[in-house]
Formats: sequence, structure tokens, C-alpha cells
Amino acid sequence: MATKTKTHCAQCDQPEIKCDCEKYCCFCQSQINVRLCTDGLYYCQACREACDYKPGE
Repeated sequence: MATKTKTHCAQCDQPEIKCDCEKYCCFCQSQINVRLCTDGLYYCQACREACDYKPGE
């Protein structure tokens, strides 16, 4: 059985809900609809879809 680990921001090491960092897509710098992904970085929906990144838990 795989254990679920929460994704944390690469900058502040907090989960997305507690992260106070400025949230913007690390590729295009958009601030619209950004989510923390499993690598600890924020991506907008268009970049997540283009690169097949999944939002973290």
C-alpha cells in the first residue's frame, strides 16, 4: 500500500493551503489559476496541461 505524502512549496516548505509565497507559474509567470504541483513549484492550468503536471495533494 502506497503512502500519500502532501506536496510542499519548494520555497517555504508549507502545504499549498498554508503557503504565503507569491503564487505564479514558474514557466509563464501567470498568476491566474496556479496550483502547487508534486515537484513543489506552482504552474498555471495551461502549463500544467501542456507538461502533464498534476496538482499535489
